Amino acid sequence: MANQEFDLIVKYSGRGAEEFRRVDTTREPINFALLDHAAALVLAGSGDYLISDGDIPEIRAALKPFLTEARARRVPTLGICFGGQLMTEAFDGRIENDESRAEVGTFVVTKTEAGKTDPLFANLPNHFDAQLGHKDHIVKLPEGAVCLTSSDRSANQAWRFPGEPVYALTFHPELDVAGTLFRVDYYAERYHITPAIRAAIAASLRESPEANRLVRHFLDLFVGVDNPVEKSVDE
Repeated sequence: MANQEFDLIVKYSGRGAEEFRRVDTTREPINFALLDHAAALVLAGSGDYLISDGDIPEIRAALKPFLTEARARRVPTLGICFGGQLMTEAFDGRIENDESRAEVGTFVVTKTEAGKTDPLFANLPNHFDAQLGHKDHIVKLPEGAVCLTSSDRSANQAWRFPGEPVYALTFHPELDVAGTLFRVDYYAERYHITPAIRAAIAASLRESPEANRLVRHFLDLFVGVDNPVEKSVDE
């Protein structure tokens, strides 16, 4: 699944795989040296862990000072789903589990007033489709952060520290319909996705081209069109 996540981020980044460095934080140490030549960081999604279950506590603890240092160095940072939740926790926001508001499939995401003028989201329509797969929700933003997008079920779909290149998303800008179905099938047993539930999810899926533009736009905006992304954190 980590391979699929990396491949999709590359696909929608507008860059080649050779411009990224993958770091599996479950196998490699997290240290400040990773930031020394980093053009940007991407903390990717993962369906294997839940913050609400207390998973991977050592990695979560190590990410807090690492992300604080990245922010201090103004390294552009994009967190996606679990990666965005890790960022939220690292900067003292709060995550809670609510399966009644779980979002699996394609959902409409709506820009807030702050999102309408944000450089990353400004060129997107006020309402756009995005792929989601989560039951943990961001219920309290880090101090100083602003919410940029929301959905009917989850109020905080994206946040940013104003004036800083630091963004956390709950939705998946790297996923499309095929990628979402691949994950639904992969995690079917773990998350008790029956054939009937799978069929309902599949029937509701729509492509999400506006959301898919965000990975490339983030890198173009904060790294530059011709500047390679040298290092990336891949959860």
